[in-house]
Amino acid sequence: MFKRFIFITLSLLVFACFKSNKKSIKSDKVVVGVLANGSFYDKGYNQSVHDGVVKLRDDFGIKLITKSLRPYPIAGKKLLTVDEAMTEDAYAVQKSPLNLFWLVGYEFSGLSVKLSYEHPDIFYGIIDAFDYGDIQVPKNSLAIKFRNEEAAFLAGYIAAKMSRKEKIGFLTGPTSDHLNDFKFGFKAGIFYANPKLRLVSKKAPSLFNKEKGKEMALFMYKEDKVGVIFPVAGITGLGVYDAAKELGSKYYVIGLNQDQSYIAPQNVITSILKDIGKVIYSVSSEYINSGVFKGGIVIDRGLKEGVIEIVKDPDILNNSLVDEVVDLENKIISGEIIVPDSEYAFDLFKSKL
Repeated sequence: MFKRFIFITLSLLVFACFKSNKKSIKSDKVVVGVLANGSFYDKGYNQSVHDGVVKLRDDFGIKLITKSLRPYPIAGKKLLTVDEAMTEDAYAVQKSPLNLFWLVGYEFSGLSVKLSYEHPDIFYGIIDAFDYGDIQVPKNSLAIKFRNEEAAFLAGYIAAKMSRKEKIGFLTGPTSDHLNDFKFGFKAGIFYANPKLRLVSKKAPSLFNKEKGKEMALFMYKEDKVGVIFPVAGITGLGVYDAAKELGSKYYVIGLNQDQSYIAPQNVITSILKDIGKVIYSVSSEYINSGVFKGGIVIDRGLKEGVIEIVKDPDILNNSLVDEVVDLENKIISGEIIVPDSEYAFDLFKSKL
């Protein structure tokens, strides 16, 4: 669909900007659309988006239109391809006269380019975009990527230090290549803490089956003998918390996107905080306040920018481990530790230790 390539964006580059006819916008006239894959109440990824855009609506009085992708295959439209069904859902949101349209998730990477060229009067933001290869990001589009591997490294380090077993689990949905940054960052953190530990990685058949997630987690805990599971699997991942609670406080989980310790207080040892809503709010509010949309670029965010963090609760980790994690965090931010985001980069990382 499009080639793999790494965009390098430097803060010294002059941003390509689209300007409205006025220097400011009447916020109560602004219409913002959001399309996501899955529920906005998933206690994680989409929940963060929801919280950010609701705050935007409340603070600026904008009109907000949110929609989740319909489950595929579409009832009564079984001949539609996945891309065609996704496009229909996007067009449904665009029936309203949008100013700004947020597409949330890697699966929208190709569609965002298509829509941007079809509708040059609408500004688009794509969250967790794929690398676009030689395809130029349209001037009315902004792609946002996150250095997920940085926080995943810290989570892996914590998992290795806290695990009572010699194996640690990683659970994704059926498609996982786009999660290699999480996987190999996590694996690198484990290896950095204890090279003898092994990562057990499994794929669930769906992102929307909590019971299946619980079933797989129970197997991983009891049969695979993992001590910690890091689920990156949407609603399915919530089943891991149920499994851990059922088995007891010695079975650990790592949360994602929000502090998920409230879901299983005795089992969650840390959470990766990925404040997508904060990024959406920041970009959207800047556009509303200035009338300028900074498009045609890819923005990269991680620990240094404060968009991604790791929960460091001394009551769970102990003060010594917290100090170790803070030290690693600073080394990542300074560039002393370069966290791998692919299998090849992980092999290089191992060879240098």
